[in-house]
Amino acid sequence: MRNEAEVIARITELKANLLIVEERIQEELKSHHSKWNFRLLGFLKKEKEIWEFALGQLEWLTSDKTEHE
Repeated sequence: MRNEAEVIARITELKANLLIVEERIQEELKSHHSKWNFRLLGFLKKEKEIWEFALGQLEWLTSDKTEHE
């Protein structure tokens, strides 16, 4: 099993990835809606959901661990 420092480092990486995806979404939405790439936006939406889920699971893992100690 990974130690807590490794899990926290991974949480930080996931937050950075999530921020990148959110920035790309905002960048795409800045253009006029007729020029939006809906395939890209759909992909980024799914990507964001995956990063959010992974982040939530790791945050739950670390919060659960600290509550029982």
